[in-house]
Amino acid sequence: MIFGTYAQDEEYLWKKFRAPQFDPCTGIDQDTAAKEIMRFAELDAPAPIVKARAFEFLAENLQIEVDPHDFFPAFACWKRRPCPMSPLLAELRKRIPLQQGELWGLLNQSGASNIWIDFDHSVPEWDEVFRLGFPGLLRNAMEWREKHRAAGTLDVAKEAYFEGIRITYGAMLRMLKRFIERAQGHDNARCHFVAASLQRLHDGPPQNFFDALQAIYLYFMFSEHIDHLQVRSLGNLDWLLTPFYDRDLKDDTFTDAQMREMFDHFFMQWGSIDNYWGQPVYLGGTRADGSTQVNHLTHFILEEAAKLHLPTPKIQIKIAANTPDEFIDKVTALIRDQNQSIVLVGEEGIRHIMTSHGYTEEDARTCLIRGCYEFGSRGRVHANTTGVGHLNMLKPFELIFNNGIDKQTRKPVGVPVPPLNALNSFDEFYRLYIQELDWIIEANIKVVNDFEAHLASINPANVFSPTIPNSLRTGRDAFDDGCDYNNSSLLTTGFGSAIDALSVIEELVYKKGEISLEKMAAALNANWEGYEELHRKILTFRKRYGNGIPEVDRFAQMLSRTLGNRINGRPNSRGGVWESSVHCAKQFIHQGAKTGATPDGRFAGEEMSKNASPAMGADVNGVTALLRSALAIDAASFPGDFPLDVMMHPSSVKGADGLAAWRQLLRVYFAGNGVAIHFNIFDAAKLKEAQKNPEKYSGLQIRVCGWNVRFTEMAKSEQDMYIRRAESIIE
Repeated sequence: MIFGTYAQDEEYLWKKFRAPQFDPCTGIDQDTAAKEIMRFAELDAPAPIVKARAFEFLAENLQIEVDPHDFFPAFACWKRRPCPMSPLLAELRKRIPLQQGELWGLLNQSGASNIWIDFDHSVPEWDEVFRLGFPGLLRNAMEWREKHRAAGTLDVAKEAYFEGIRITYGAMLRMLKRFIERAQGHDNARCHFVAASLQRLHDGPPQNFFDALQAIYLYFMFSEHIDHLQVRSLGNLDWLLTPFYDRDLKDDTFTDAQMREMFDHFFMQWGSIDNYWGQPVYLGGTRADGSTQVNHLTHFILEEAAKLHLPTPKIQIKIAANTPDEFIDKVTALIRDQNQSIVLVGEEGIRHIMTSHGYTEEDARTCLIRGCYEFGSRGRVHANTTGVGHLNMLKPFELIFNNGIDKQTRKPVGVPVPPLNALNSFDEFYRLYIQELDWIIEANIKVVNDFEAHLASINPANVFSPTIPNSLRTGRDAFDDGCDYNNSSLLTTGFGSAIDALSVIEELVYKKGEISLEKMAAALNANWEGYEELHRKILTFRKRYGNGIPEVDRFAQMLSRTLGNRINGRPNSRGGVWESSVHCAKQFIHQGAKTGATPDGRFAGEEMSKNASPAMGADVNGVTALLRSALAIDAASFPGDFPLDVMMHPSSVKGADGLAAWRQLLRVYFAGNGVAIHFNIFDAAKLKEAQKNPEKYSGLQIRVCGWNVRFTEMAKSEQDMYIRRAESIIE
């Protein structure tokens, strides 16, 4: 049978990327492959060709399977990281002459920032993939090679760039032939059905709904699991698939039920991969005529996601004034009732940010959503942004109160710190705080500009580049000034916690004189031990970010403008500019672990606030007050992204009236240029019960930052923080 077997297939699908089995006669396993390709490190050739030859070896020699229980072929490189290409790329990286390695080490070890080379946020031009298919992308690249040759612009670097693409895409097509032969060798109707689709994709672009799903999956595997370049969105999935769905339904190629079954298998690929960060797709948008892009395929995808109830793929949904009320209610009901992995992104806020930084309204309308909730132009102009550095907003406090010495490394970090008794006013304290922040920003940019000048040699984007028209026009790698916009984003950790710390210092030290800076330093360096009364006073301090208090929210405005002015628009080393982001990924935990006690009442090592959100438990005046605080910030200060995390009690969104109130809240937030917002709907009692009896709550999902995880799989310390947050929310 080709269809009607999902229940029987599910066991295989769960194991596919966790404990797969391959026939050894089909090739070598991924561990052997990782060792074998190290021979290519000895090739006397430019990096794009070295990597392409390694890709070719993997495509021709890795074990493969086309299983009767699946619609999508299996690659032996099933582990995401490390993948077989990892050791070779590590060797190539060692050859890059970096100048700022010592400074890089100091920033990462101290936790002042956390920097890594980022190939984790690229998105192909899916329209090009669908328009040309794999053979068409290769043919188009070779035509551009000849155009450069004819124009006299085909220098040695461009020749290597195009040759890397030729070898890579030729290998992809030969791997498709291997899959076809393997599928045809099985006496099974579904395997033959898959073989026919693979043959069409070997010969040209996708022809039907199933081919389209197969093309997305194959591109993902070729790029992420073989070429070591993440695919941070499967695209505007409802809009991409609608023409295929409608035509297949009209022509009786497939029924709706058959396409749903194929789609369930498709989504389960990423359910099985179970990438901790989640695999993004985005839905919705606005048409050129101003009407909503939400359609029957949008509902189709949400319905199948609800049925599968997976933490990943994670779904990003564009919301605009034209988005139907009933659709918003459907989405929020899924979040409320299933804790679905959904983030809502506001088109008005995206337009405000992008047009504030030189993009057109059309760029904003058609923008892609990638990663957790980052956005960027696509189509006529393509933006490729790296996330390189996480600015620790609390580290300056540690340095100020510890004479400029970082507690992790015991080394000086930042600017010289004067005696605390010389800081006679809050203005002087704040000025020193900003100087310390500036030092970290400058150091971060110096480190990143050093290595980003070499991205095309560190990890040539041989699969990704030919999907980007400007990359082919210029003959440059898509990570080396090959996209229309090649930006670098500096992310921010502890934004809300820093606001609280400044508020405490201003009020208790300088306005009321209830504590001296010297006593604060002693308490912080003792991690509050022996200063419990002071600690209790600070923990009950209510002038905190997230409560709609203008006196406090002015710090949010000051800091966001400062970050934007210091970072946005500065040249990077790959033909683009720097941009500021208030997103922090999981660094609110990792950098918190490297940061001492801080004036907001944190203990040393404790997590800090994340994204544009308050510290856990700091917002006690309700969600409306929280939104007032967030909207006090001009989101244009953060062109990288501007996400807000909200937890609400189930009683506040109960029934149809609760959904209507929630919808109105969203309308207000997005009309005020809010950008990304996601929700946890919990009460503390349920989380405590899940912590106590995890076997009863194995499916319980919780929103961490830009992704969902199963609550029972979190560390107890993380669970405790969510319980603490839930205990503070207003019913």
